[in-house]
Amino acid sequence: MSAADVSEGLRNLHQVCEMTGCSRTRIYSEMKAGRFPEPIKVWGRSLWSATEVLAWCNLQLTQCPRMGSSMGKAA
Repeated sequence: MSAADVSEGLRNLHQVCEMTGCSRTRIYSEMKAGRFPEPIKVWGRSLWSATEVLAWCNLQLTQCPRMGSSMGKAA
């Protein structure tokens, strides 16, 4: 696995905010509460696994009252 392969799966805080629609304050608050993936440190930078962030986003959708209970059902 090359460095490019690894870096494609990692996102910085700005990118994580764009992916989730959450502010940096909300991201860190959720992390502190143990509800959001922790970043890894790479050369002093905090980077998040894109896979873990997307899994968190999907979990939020399944727990949404408007989406979770009606997903997959015809209206």
